[in-house]
Amino acid sequence: MATRSVKIDPKYLATTVLVMTLGLATRSFASETDNFTCRSRPLQDTLVQLDALINDEISAAIEQANGERQCDAACLARELQKRVGANVRNRWTLIGSARLARRVERDPEIDRCHLEFKESIYGARPYNRPWLVFYTGRIMFLADTIRLDGRVVGIDKINHFIREGLAHWRDVHEKGDDIERVLARELGGKGWQLRMNEHGLKGMTLTGVLSYADLAASYSGFNFWNALLAIDSPESFVTYDGPTGRFTQLRAFTFAAYVNDAWDEGINHSVFHPDLAQQVATALRNRAMDQPIADCDRLSVLPQASLYVNPMCHEKHPMTGRTSHGDAHRQD
Repeated sequence: MATRSVKIDPKYLATTVLVMTLGLATRSFASETDNFTCRSRPLQDTLVQLDALINDEISAAIEQANGERQCDAACLARELQKRVGANVRNRWTLIGSARLARRVERDPEIDRCHLEFKESIYGARPYNRPWLVFYTGRIMFLADTIRLDGRVVGIDKINHFIREGLAHWRDVHEKGDDIERVLARELGGKGWQLRMNEHGLKGMTLTGVLSYADLAASYSGFNFWNALLAIDSPESFVTYDGPTGRFTQLRAFTFAAYVNDAWDEGINHSVFHPDLAQQVATALRNRAMDQPIADCDRLSVLPQASLYVNPMCHEKHPMTGRTSHGDAHRQD
């Protein structure tokens, strides 16, 4: 009986070796979300619950700082990073994720759209089985979807908001970089690569998906950390009360001030590897969803939109190629 030879792409081989090395930590950077299928499912808004998580940690950090002797603004900033930005690392690989994002992922009280992988727009092949990478060519796990201040967003965006946002703040304020270069590095250059960016292991190389919505959540997180850590400034959440010698919270945090339509992959469309793009387009057609959920040209009015909005939104829809036009959806 004749046997069929199998030609193995060295890129897939390198990816497989890497994944075998990283093991279960693959989930830390191989999650994508389906904001299309989940859009039609009723979801309770999670704004109040998620706001409470952040505000509780801000309050705890202030209480800790007030309990220490001679804790100044820099001391409080460290406490806020420890509490709000706490990182949980995989004990084998040291790859981390935001502790608060992990709590959101695991909290059964937070309403979410959970799909089996085969139900999603990515389910043409079993990409969620890393050991089949030679057959599938990519590795992908599916993140749940939530409704946050009326927006449909992947739950993975909370991790980008907290963890990547803080990393960007540190790059800018501690390393003297600027946010334009930081976001450009997170996007990465075109071409196959093993770097930790959207063109690389955070996206296209591993999953076949480059998510501009991930970049948008990271950018919003950067702005959040700018405000949170600017102690006693006009935009800060926290001030120092001289007469009492204590820090107090000036205003409550709310995701409503940061989440916008650019977090929604049904509006701020991702870019797919050509093979995956065909599979996604077929899935959308089969569900009578062959047109984009919403026109995305309105995203171009967001601050520094060129850093995190799909460039095609300035010209035409990335999935159909037709020219964008405005609609009645709200802008932020």
